[in-house]
Amino acid sequence: MKEFQEGKAVFRANLSGKDKGPGKAKGVFYNPAMKLSRDLHVAFAKKLDFNGILLDGLAASGIRGIRLAIEADFNVEFCDTSILSTETIATNLKLNGIKSNIHNLPVEELLSKRKYDGIDIDPFGTPAPYIEAALNGLNNDGILGISATDTAVLCGAKPSICLKRYGAMSMKRVSAKEIGVRILLARIHTIASSMGKGIEPLLCYSEGHHLRVFLKVTALNNVTLKWISPKMEVVDEEVEGAAGPLWTEKIIKSEMIPEDCEGVLGRFFDTLKEEADGPPGLYDINDMAKDAGIGQTPRRVKIVKALQDLDYFASSSVFSPLGIKTTAPEKKRNEALKLAQSL
Repeated sequence: MKEFQEGKAVFRANLSGKDKGPGKAKGVFYNPAMKLSRDLHVAFAKKLDFNGILLDGLAASGIRGIRLAIEADFNVEFCDTSILSTETIATNLKLNGIKSNIHNLPVEELLSKRKYDGIDIDPFGTPAPYIEAALNGLNNDGILGISATDTAVLCGAKPSICLKRYGAMSMKRVSAKEIGVRILLARIHTIASSMGKGIEPLLCYSEGHHLRVFLKVTALNNVTLKWISPKMEVVDEEVEGAAGPLWTEKIIKSEMIPEDCEGVLGRFFDTLKEEADGPPGLYDINDMAKDAGIGQTPRRVKIVKALQDLDYFASSSVFSPLGIKTTAPEKKRNEALKLAQSL
């Protein structure tokens, strides 16, 4: 076990993974590839008017909760089934001058006994087994954060497993990650509805090898799950090649996007803000060029500007470097591609 520093926290853990990918779960799991995920979480947490206690539900080394405590002034408790992990969390709390409660039991068991104002679930793999327990363990208006690293399942590579695990058909293509986020939200919404609750997505995105959703638990609402066709049309019933049923309402609230961030973090949030009010789904810029009869695909930024010049919503997206979000119909998309050639 080695000592690391991330953000303002100093902590001990077993290194798992290096610069990218999900790593391997062993010892007291710490994956540096998820640092940006935690940077994003800390920045988002500072935007919340949060009062109460947050549970770091699958804490491992405790680094996420420790950073939230130090950098966002959150009151955080920690839970892990591993005795080694809980002992290490205790050491890491002392290293950072934090006093808190540490629970050594399955998070599902803890949440059957106690309720929290915020819960974060960052599992190794699928979050599906933890969704019901997390919703049950949240107080009214509680904030839920969930990560999913089973992207092969949610993003189209393993559709049969996605249907079994999340109750929805996934989709490949450039929009795969956004569709995956919407499938995860649909599953949370369905379980919440069965419990007489609703959800309000606050900030949802993909970063690296994982998907992440932040949402508020609300009173039961009348949101209807729908489908997205291969042509990026929202439809009420399944059509050939469509993904769903999934959440087709907004997944990003502009006012919840952190501001004044620099570097990679700032650019990421700038793109989120650009696409926040756009429609569901993405168009592939190479497919758009092909449809418009153009041999060489213009740069994405030029296509976005051309679409905006035609008075349509258009933006790039954090979900794919090849994706464009736009309200323009096909004829206008083709026109924009030709205009983009001259920009």
